[in-house]
Amino acid sequence: MSPTASVLAAWTLTRILVVVIVLAATNLFPQPSVCPDVCHPSTNPLLDALARWDAGAYLSIARDGYPPGSTNPAYFPLYPFLMRVLAAPFGGGDDAKLAAGVLISNGALLIAGLYLVRLVAIDRDAATGSRAAVYLLVFPTSVFLAAVYPESLYLALAVAAIYHARRREWLLAGALAAAAALTRPFGAVIALPLAMEALRRPVAFRGLASALLAPATFVAWIAVLWLITGDPRALLTAQSRWGGQPGLSLKAFADLLDPAVYGFPFLVVAFTVLIGVLVALSWRVLRSSLAAYATVAFLIGISTGSLTSAPRYYLAVFPAFIALAVIAPAWLARAYVALGAGIGTLLTAMFALWFWIG
Repeated sequence: MSPTASVLAAWTLTRILVVVIVLAATNLFPQPSVCPDVCHPSTNPLLDALARWDAGAYLSIARDGYPPGSTNPAYFPLYPFLMRVLAAPFGGGDDAKLAAGVLISNGALLIAGLYLVRLVAIDRDAATGSRAAVYLLVFPTSVFLAAVYPESLYLALAVAAIYHARRREWLLAGALAAAAALTRPFGAVIALPLAMEALRRPVAFRGLASALLAPATFVAWIAVLWLITGDPRALLTAQSRWGGQPGLSLKAFADLLDPAVYGFPFLVVAFTVLIGVLVALSWRVLRSSLAAYATVAFLIGISTGSLTSAPRYYLAVFPAFIALAVIAPAWLARAYVALGAGIGTLLTAMFALWFWIG
């Protein structure tokens, strides 16, 4: 089987498993009577099960935009904008928007996997890229790559931007990076690997200009939020309502001992150690631009004032999965896939039942 076919097969199998798990969980186990948002945002069982936690905010933005006083400015606009655009021909109702979100997430995930194969093949081979994509697909929190969350969209844009930068297709790389900056709060960090690639001999001044598009887009969006809300710190104001203080805080790690904060701290620690080790190893086995991106993305994931969402943020550290594909012997690869799929099954079911997993 070709590497591309392997990714397509793994993507198809994992999409089927997600559907089976979330529907089984919601049918076999009792649903909570009190939820942090609307308990059942859709009458469609599958859309309902994939629309938990932050999905409500993206649905709200797709429907209402950024009204003053809401926490919507904490969420970036590209994903809900695409939800709204794709739902419009089908009436634009909430179910249509949620269906659009699910389609965007899963379609973007396939694109990310295929681009990952092509990116890795530049320095290694397509088979290594295929393994990296599979390791991403079975990471235990990969339910977020199927749900109404922008993680898959960001991954597709980020991997594609670096791939086209490697090919010195600067205009396309810059446009993709700018789109990534409108997808996640940390999206502008994709400018770092683009700039590092542009600074390789011979220096590409067009590449440096393209790298600036992502931070420029981020600043422009902050200015737009200021115009909409009247608050120049609208993003930070909205995020502060969750109580976290951005920064590398020892308290975030000390809270791992508090059962009121973490329901499964051992998993958070395990994921953090795994990704941290792979990021460190990436400096030995990957191109410096990928290792630098992985390092910054990982540090951002553990520097939000809490590790409660870190298991989800680690999905963006895609060079870690490339490093794993490069260094892992066959027995370790099989163990990772088995453990990832097993823990992922549990976390996917918990997500559908309104448990916080990231």
